[in-house]
Amino acid sequence: MAVEVLDAEKLAKSQAEKIACFFGAEIPEPGDWLFETAERNRQEELLAMAPFYLPKRQLAEGISFPGLKRPLDSWLYSQIKAGTVDPDADWLPGEWVLFDTTKRPDYNNGKQMYKDTPRFKGMLAMLRERSQITVPNAYEDVPRDSRFAVSADEIDGSSAAVARAVADILHIQVEQVSTPLYSSFNYIGNLAHPELGQANTWEWFRNNFGSGSPAIVMAASAFVSR
Repeated sequence: MAVEVLDAEKLAKSQAEKIACFFGAEIPEPGDWLFETAERNRQEELLAMAPFYLPKRQLAEGISFPGLKRPLDSWLYSQIKAGTVDPDADWLPGEWVLFDTTKRPDYNNGKQMYKDTPRFKGMLAMLRERSQITVPNAYEDVPRDSRFAVSADEIDGSSAAVARAVADILHIQVEQVSTPLYSSFNYIGNLAHPELGQANTWEWFRNNFGSGSPAIVMAASAFVSR
């Protein structure tokens, strides 16, 4: 679970080598915030976070390059054209992030569980006990320390219970904690974690859909950025 914290030059170099087959982009050195947050996460044993640089590039429809095994879903491009999802939903944000690499489980009648740390599971259970994560009747059988059956409003945003709890533990701003963009999730999956797309459970993403609601549903990955 522990994050291997590298120095800035080595970390930038390692990311440059990883993405050479994708874009060959120049990688800026990460800021101190990334190392400080990674170290606090290691000490708190909260999440299986790993650092990634997401170059400012468009994953346009039909794009092809070495290393791309699973492109963005064609549904996304149709929704961009229809104006029902963010117009820049196929762009990577151009920033360093800490991404939670905990493997998403397959569906098991609502009782599926991430292999989370006791610290993170305890945080989720506490939020449910305090009614900061709502437990609708339909989800009463979902374990109290599960990532599932948590709404987007309880994960993302300055008043979201999960984001605030993670931010408090890691001593960062609540705005730095969110679910990932679909483009970022897809890119990291192609780059280093193909298992991200192999589970049959669903995922909340930060992209806005329609009237402003997140586009994909069900569970939550943690994503820390500057």
